[in-house]
Amino acid sequence: MTDIEKALSVLELRENDPLNRWGCRKVKEKLRLDGVHVTRDWTMDFLRSENVEAVANRHPLTRKQHKHGLYSAGPNEEWCVDGHEKLLTSMGIGVYGITDKFSRLELGLWATPNPRDQDLPVAMWLRVVKKLGGMSVTLTCDKGTELGRLITFATRLRDTFQPCLDEQTVPTVVATKSVKNITRERAWRPLWENELSNVAYEYKNGQIDAGYQPNDDFHQAIARWTWAGIVQERLDRLIEENSYHKVRKQKDSLLPTGGRHIDFFSDPTRYNGVAGLLVPIPEADIDRLLAEHDKVHLTRFGDENQVILFEDLYHSIGSPRLVAKDGWKIFSTMIELYRSRF
Repeated sequence: MTDIEKALSVLELRENDPLNRWGCRKVKEKLRLDGVHVTRDWTMDFLRSENVEAVANRHPLTRKQHKHGLYSAGPNEEWCVDGHEKLLTSMGIGVYGITDKFSRLELGLWATPNPRDQDLPVAMWLRVVKKLGGMSVTLTCDKGTELGRLITFATRLRDTFQPCLDEQTVPTVVATKSVKNITRERAWRPLWENELSNVAYEYKNGQIDAGYQPNDDFHQAIARWTWAGIVQERLDRLIEENSYHKVRKQKDSLLPTGGRHIDFFSDPTRYNGVAGLLVPIPEADIDRLLAEHDKVHLTRFGDENQVILFEDLYHSIGSPRLVAKDGWKIFSTMIELYRSRF
């Protein structure tokens, strides 16, 4: 691939970063997932030539340093769960996430209409339990009232499948203040600064040109459905990027560094971690619990009839890729098609 072709690929990618939040490593990793391979130095030089100030602002010396350390024995010793609400007020879209502490691997990220729904934590937690075949030894969450069911549920489940662990010595759930749920809170910051802030910018910036009427209930519903899909697409891609992101070597860190999150998780002994900490749960039990607790409305934007209509409109316009820079174009095209039918 020539330098011109590489540059065009970078510029096309950067259309999804109007706030200039992505540094050279982030750009390099995103391009790699699209099959475009560039070196870090080449990317740095190109980005610097495009925007010197933005590159300087992302330099490590200009960012806040955390002075305290985190520790975990190995993957699945501790998962951290929390909700994110920065898009909730403006867009009606919340995010819920679960992270493994040892590897900092994103185990699940979901767009949700209500991150404070009391049924949500149990359902999303069970999705990860299904994905991995078991539960973590300990779960860290904040003290939100919506976590009560999860605390009771997880405690009962671990007592059933790992009764040898003493609850007083090794609690199933540690409920702490949100700001002290450090692993999950640290993951929210780059998610917002690098990804969701760009989505919020495009959402706010294109409303007038798209003819969006905020007081029109139908406009509200179809816009929320469309942009929720855009957010979920961004979250799904972020999970893949997070897996293969290489953490720079940090000699003072108590957690593994100098490798990829997926390597820390899948091969912990290579990084002085302990393997085999997952508490296994039979698949039949997990499926039964999911059928009981994973309700459709938790991650559905609109009622059943609305979603059927919106999906039909979306497929009828060719199912365009759900990216923020095209969000309002998709919205307006769906609105035009709907009007033409009536």
